[in-house]
Amino acid sequence: MKKAAIVILASICLFIASSVTYAHTEHPDDLNIFDALENHGSIFIISDSQTGDILHANKAAADFYGYSIEQLESMNLQDLNTLTPEETIQRMQEIVDQERHSFIIDHRLANGEIRTVEINSYPYVSGDKELILGTVNDITERIRLEKQESILIYALAGMVALLLSATFLIFNYSRKLKARNHEISNFNELRKAFIDSYGNMIYLKDENFRYIFLNESLKRFFRKEESVIIGHDDLDISDREFAEQQRKTDMEVLEREAVLVKEFGWEGRIYKATKFPVRLINGKYGVGAYIEDVTEANHNKRMIEKTLQRNQILVDILSRNFESTREQLDYVLNRSLELTESKFGYIYLYNEENQEFTLNSWSKDVMAECTIVEKQTKYRLEKTGLWGEVVRQRKPIVVNNYELPDIMKKGYPEGHVRLTRFISVPVIIDGKIVAVVGFANKEYDYDDNDVYQIIALMNGVWNAKERREALDELAIERSRFFQTLISIGDGVLVVDLDGKVTMLNKAAEKLTGWSTEEAVGRHYKEVFVLSHEDEGCTINDPIEEVLNTNTVQELGNHAVLTSRDGTRYNLEDSAAPIKDDKGSTSGVVLVFRDVTDKNEQRRKIEYLSFHDYLTGLYNRLFFEEELRRLDTERNLPVSVIVGDMNGLKLTNDIFGHDAGDELLKKMAEVLKKVCRADDIIARVGGDEFTILLPKTGNKEAGRIVSRIKNEFSKVKVQAIRGSISMGCYTKVNKDDDIFEILKKAEDNMYSAKTLDREKVKTDTINTIIETLHKRRPDE
Repeated sequence: MKKAAIVILASICLFIASSVTYAHTEHPDDLNIFDALENHGSIFIISDSQTGDILHANKAAADFYGYSIEQLESMNLQDLNTLTPEETIQRMQEIVDQERHSFIIDHRLANGEIRTVEINSYPYVSGDKELILGTVNDITERIRLEKQESILIYALAGMVALLLSATFLIFNYSRKLKARNHEISNFNELRKAFIDSYGNMIYLKDENFRYIFLNESLKRFFRKEESVIIGHDDLDISDREFAEQQRKTDMEVLEREAVLVKEFGWEGRIYKATKFPVRLINGKYGVGAYIEDVTEANHNKRMIEKTLQRNQILVDILSRNFESTREQLDYVLNRSLELTESKFGYIYLYNEENQEFTLNSWSKDVMAECTIVEKQTKYRLEKTGLWGEVVRQRKPIVVNNYELPDIMKKGYPEGHVRLTRFISVPVIIDGKIVAVVGFANKEYDYDDNDVYQIIALMNGVWNAKERREALDELAIERSRFFQTLISIGDGVLVVDLDGKVTMLNKAAEKLTGWSTEEAVGRHYKEVFVLSHEDEGCTINDPIEEVLNTNTVQELGNHAVLTSRDGTRYNLEDSAAPIKDDKGSTSGVVLVFRDVTDKNEQRRKIEYLSFHDYLTGLYNRLFFEEELRRLDTERNLPVSVIVGDMNGLKLTNDIFGHDAGDELLKKMAEVLKKVCRADDIIARVGGDEFTILLPKTGNKEAGRIVSRIKNEFSKVKVQAIRGSISMGCYTKVNKDDDIFEILKKAEDNMYSAKTLDREKVKTDTINTIIETLHKRRPDE
């Protein structure tokens, strides 16, 4: 009788396995045996034939054993039966070898109760794994009654029950399969609608680089119908230059068998192409691609980079000591060539009264290529052509095709360097043009950003230049310090020996909020209200220090000036004694400037050098430094957690990068909430996070992982629910390499990610479909 039951069970399993295989072939969207067994009344358990790990248990199993499904799926068969490990392995091997399929074993429930169960098992293959499907029948009472009644009767009853269960299983699975196929068909239509409505270009090519799939955006790019594109390669539908460019990167993807991200320009736009190998139905590999227009993004990025570069030049100019104005402007010109990406450049000083240009600086390359016999250093305005228009029109001039005829050009002197593109900008200080700067032969067109950067840089440079010249004049002729100091851009405050204000310049008036008329005669502490930027800290008073020591004093770091209206400015500079003709001190002059923006920029740079700009977490650089710093015996045990967020690419592709960024920020919030203040949390990649836990054992690290995954699972952005795969490892021996610990944590994470992949994929698709139905019921 038992043999007959085993044969029936084997037939059922083979039918289910073959049905599942067919379903996977036709619809690779998570149809599997789990769906058929999920809500079945009989107890089913699927386990790994090699390890005994429980991979799936249905609700009936959870109800019988007293564990949740999640708990059962984290257990091993050894945790349920009362056999020795050796006996358990032997039983599984007998099942795999099909030597034996039915067993009567004592199983332990969650409450400690021992029940006698009959297990009928059969091996089947799913993917590259050999699994064991087992049904569990509680025969505790049957064993008790067998002492009183015939064993044959109960054996027949068990076989009938099994046959009915199997019949119901097959019927129920077929019904679900039809419903699932209909659901998948609807989903495919929705997925195509999503892809076609997406603004970026998507396509798939076969092994010969012929198009087999594309979305609406790509059709608009080629300005051709789908029927003209499908089945053709780029040479058939575009010009040779573009086609060869695309063919080269397509071949590189297949040769390297890896994702390739490259930018390319076309018709004045810049595109970012992400290409990847795709295994086709015929077993060969084609090329899939996702292409987005990054013209504006690149432009904005370049503007930010140029602004930072310009500010760095200004900082360098303000912090360096130059022997002369010429040396200073030579330095500015060479750095400006880098800023504008130009080959040639010049700075001419200009005198508005006699309308004359005087050459101050030429770039080195232009002198090497210029073969004019008699080079001039002075030009009258009326003798100049196009480059003099900046003075005549008092505005920048930009020419991006210098070869075109122009009535303002007066031609080249013989031997002059040939120009392709040209930009010239006037330097206007206090309403007067004081200089003209020009640049030429950039590889691509000059634009408004170049004009803005040059104007901002040269105005800052000119202020620095005037300040330096004023300081030089002060050292040479101290008796004229009032007139000199008044003209500089920094704030100047002069006090007598009693500490009474005798003079403020315009910059000082602006920063203190006091006019010269109001401030003169008042004690300087009433006008110049100085404090430390941190509450409760004190700062040295430079004026008081000069009066006490009769020496030059530098303004202390972290100094803050509070203006009359309550505005606070970060300051830097120095105070010096004023000497009369006899060398006696007659007062103090304080020269100061507002460095609020500079300090803020410095703090931002310092912050960004160790933090991730999006989440505010530490970056990879800081994490690796802390990993080395905390790798000491006193911090043992040290645990490392590595996490890789699931669904970020899907979120970006379907809902845009804003949604993806929001998901990353939510992940950071969860990590900060769960982890302790001393833990080091870092974002080390696009969707990768690491946590360093000093003085933390493996069990505590595991609890932290569980809390993180639980908290993040509550997060939902658009239709994507938070999910992260995590792995951890602990260093307990001082001689262990901490970077090997990190690698093992990564390996554990990848193992967890492999196990999580199918469930995450199923949950994500179901959530998206549910959200679509809620938002667009008409669809």
